[in-house]
Amino acid sequence: MRFALLVAAAAALLLTAGGASAAKLRLLPGMTYDRQVRQTSEGRIVVHIITAPRPGGLYELKPVLGQERVKGREKVTDMQKRLAPLATTAGVNGDLFNFTTGHPSGIVFNDGQLVSRPIGGRSSLGVGLDGILRIARIRYFGSIQLGDAKKHPIHDFNRPLERNAVGLFTPVWAARTPRVKGALDIVLGGQPAATPNVDLTSTMVRKRRGGGTLIPRDGAVLQATGFWADILGREAGLGLPAVARLILKPWWENPASALGGGPVIVRAGRAITGAEEEFSPSQLFPRHPRTAIGQLENGRILLVAVDGRRAGSVGVNVPELAGLMVKLGAVTAMALDAGGSTTIAFDGRVLNNPSDGAERAVGNALMVAYYGAYVQPAQHPVASPNGDGFADFQRLRYRLPRPSTINARLFAPDGSLVFQEEGDREPGSYELLLDGREGVPALTEGRWRFSLSATDSDGATSAMDRRFFVDNTLRKIRLSRRNVAFHPRRGGKLRVRFRLSRGAAVRVAIEDAKGNVVRVLSRRRLAEGQNALVWNGRVKKGAVARAGRYRVRILAKSSVGKSELFADVVVRRRK
Repeated sequence: MRFALLVAAAAALLLTAGGASAAKLRLLPGMTYDRQVRQTSEGRIVVHIITAPRPGGLYELKPVLGQERVKGREKVTDMQKRLAPLATTAGVNGDLFNFTTGHPSGIVFNDGQLVSRPIGGRSSLGVGLDGILRIARIRYFGSIQLGDAKKHPIHDFNRPLERNAVGLFTPVWAARTPRVKGALDIVLGGQPAATPNVDLTSTMVRKRRGGGTLIPRDGAVLQATGFWADILGREAGLGLPAVARLILKPWWENPASALGGGPVIVRAGRAITGAEEEFSPSQLFPRHPRTAIGQLENGRILLVAVDGRRAGSVGVNVPELAGLMVKLGAVTAMALDAGGSTTIAFDGRVLNNPSDGAERAVGNALMVAYYGAYVQPAQHPVASPNGDGFADFQRLRYRLPRPSTINARLFAPDGSLVFQEEGDREPGSYELLLDGREGVPALTEGRWRFSLSATDSDGATSAMDRRFFVDNTLRKIRLSRRNVAFHPRRGGKLRVRFRLSRGAAVRVAIEDAKGNVVRVLSRRRLAEGQNALVWNGRVKKGAVARAGRYRVRILAKSSVGKSELFADVVVRRRK
């Protein structure tokens, strides 16, 4: 079924109240993350946006398969951790996929090879070598000729077959072909990479019935079911050539990569009002978590995820997603998989709130890969080397995906250079531990800066800074108990002690296990010295805290900066 997307009214509805966001977070050179809260007539939505440089140079936009194969599922964050030695990545979930096998619904094309075929009735996204995104409906036609026999269709490519069909499976599918009763597998040796629109010549080396055939690393397996198994069985001759052709029309000239999805939602800066693609109304019009990929006029990339199915975010439908992408400045955009699959992540950390309550393993993802030197955030945004056992040291870490010549420097708050390290480094992770040892710079109070520049083996240069604070204002948080019993009606008493090395504006709050503030004990300016407060066991609206784990968090703002301490406590209900 094909349905038009009537987006104009929906876009206006979505954007009536505008949006609010905190300061953008810098992830990498030229890459930022922004969390926006927008009010609509249907309720609040939370939008997560990663803006990245135009693909090229040290940046690449590419699809990634779950478990590095077509038949596989994996969390986006686990894909990023797996890729970490090779690149630092930001990404979103990709195309719709089969829940049983994990295979994508549409095209996957990477490194000059076709991995999964497109769906002609849905949009495909192409990433050009020039860094420009192109969206089109790509059709697939396949053919196979065994020896001197006539050509026959290859109905499918790297996905399970319907009855009475022919399919081709390459090593990226999985270790073996699907098991199908009565199917014929013809093992093809020496088949070249699955380049579209060229003849792929190989040699027939083995025939086998029933599927489950091992796919050779340097070849492929042709599988036929139903009456096609009989036809190809008669024509196949061991030692004879087999010529396959995987035809894509239309096809872009020298694309870097491609990924399926759809529908197209922005073209030439306008929300699409008539993208008649093969999606049902239940996929397009209900409010769900949604994911999209877009490009700004200047070539920068937008990765967008909208939370949904949660009290804090009602989600959007596809027309509203189109309006949102136009509002964000996209001149080209396409929707990706939605619902519980919606995930946006950076360097192995989820940034949104997946609607399942936890991140879902997906069949594929779309990643922006950065191949330059990456300096991770300091272990402690605010270090406090005052001997209280909390953030008494600082650890600075950086990662090199390629052999590089580096220059690492550490600057004190007064701007003086207190540490420098230069030389050649192999790919890997490195760290500088600032813990007060002899020969290690002392952490004086103020704002510090760690700077890294690198020139890799290809001659590409990159540089990145990280800043952190040293603040000894807060010291020695102490709780009278780490396990406290509160009466269900009368509550109880938990004493909180801490020391200030200078006067500061202090906020003392109680958080539940999810990090939600359930009670603010104090919000006022306190003097230097020992301070003490008492929590009577009550939370908001005067109720006594339920049994569970809680955290006492102290935030102090002084003339030096902002610092914090926290301590955990287990609450029991007294009988």
